Amino acid sequence: MITIRRFGVAAGAVAAALILVTPVRAGAPDQPAAMYSTKCKSCHTYGQGDLVGPDLKGVTARHSRGWLASWIRSSERMIREGDVTAVSLFRRYRQQRMPDHQLSDVQIEALLDYLEAGGPESDSRKAVRPTSMAGVKDITLGRDLFFGRRNMSSGIAACSSCHAIQDPQGTAGGSLGPDLTEVYSRYQEKGLSQFLERDCFPRLPAARLRAVTSDESFLIRAYLRSADGEPTWVDEVRAPSVGHSNDRR
Repeated sequence: MITIRRFGVAAGAVAAALILVTPVRAGAPDQPAAMYSTKCKSCHTYGQGDLVGPDLKGVTARHSRGWLASWIRSSERMIREGDVTAVSLFRRYRQQRMPDHQLSDVQIEALLDYLEAGGPESDSRKAVRPTSMAGVKDITLGRDLFFGRRNMSSGIAACSSCHAIQDPQGTAGGSLGPDLTEVYSRYQEKGLSQFLERDCFPRLPAARLRAVTSDESFLIRAYLRSADGEPTWVDEVRAPSVGHSNDRR
């Protein structure tokens, strides 16, 4: 006889053995990204390993959609009926359970399609880290990347090869491209992030998807924001967000 322990939501102990979703209230958004964010993300990661429940990356490859739909609707029923996979997962994740849900076929299919297509990873890549929280060390690292004192991970040329900028240390840089002193005011976070994803030179091999990493983009944007006179949160003590071992200074 399998005993299922019940945990109160208010106590924060409700967890899934596979996919955690909370009951859909009237008017709750049913878009798959919103469902994942509000109903799954607190107990599951996507591609980052187990949390309270299992990692959801590849879940549609590990289990059939019919099985997943049954699990989402009533994991407790599947466990009580002795479904081998359900019982195994239930035991593996400390015998915690999730509430049953009366989700429509359309809602479940949309959520599973979203997971199968890598939606959480794609959305994460699209998210732009705000530079309003950058500290002095972030800005310094961004300046080093801009002027080539630290190499970009992709090996592309430093921004200063073509662009000049004026900051508290003076004006420096190339003249092939426009001056970037006030570029942050013109394009803000999203626009600059999109520019930094592409190399300035058209001969960049097609296989290279990003000109800079997301961390490098954050650091360069933090420097551009600072040079433009935009305020940032300053923390002299905070450690650098990104480490580079190929400092050429």
